Amino acid sequence: MGSRTTISTIRHAETQYNFEQRYAGSLDISLNDRGISTCKRASEKLTELEFAVDVVISSTLRRTAETARLLLGEDAPVVKSKLCVERNYGIFEGMTHQDVHETLAPILWIQVGEHTHSVNPPGGEPFEKVWERAIKFRNWLFREYDGRNVLVVSHGTFLQMFHGLIRGLSCIESLAYYPANL
Repeated sequence: MGSRTTISTIRHAETQYNFEQRYAGSLDISLNDRGISTCKRASEKLTELEFAVDVVISSTLRRTAETARLLLGEDAPVVKSKLCVERNYGIFEGMTHQDVHETLAPILWIQVGEHTHSVNPPGGEPFEKVWERAIKFRNWLFREYDGRNVLVVSHGTFLQMFHGLIRGLSCIESLAYYPANL
């Protein structure tokens, strides 16, 4: 019988961009005060639950590393991976959702579950590329951390793809399940 690998995932805590309903994507922004305080409260709960991990894998973006440190402390073993960064939203980055819907750029939108998604943001990363990163990430994670308890701290769209992959869904089917902050 093989070793058991346990993977827990969490989306980073709130940023000002989340609060303002702006696309952050690949922009490297920090948590806002609410995100920080929410992390501190969640950290207390994790301590009560005696939640323990062998390693934390976070994206290379600041908001995920901050979330990991606030949840598990400065001594938590954090490994950063570019594979689990958020989708690059191209020209959408920094824009509000309303700004994007008012743009004159020809955007293809699809409805999956209760959520609407931009298929082709100008200069952005196609979902298929995020899906490919999720596959590489999964393969790397199971190769490098087999038999360990792993916490992945990442971003909404990446986690949609990763969760979908684990559940046996397609790239597009994965978009139906969007994780909330923290």
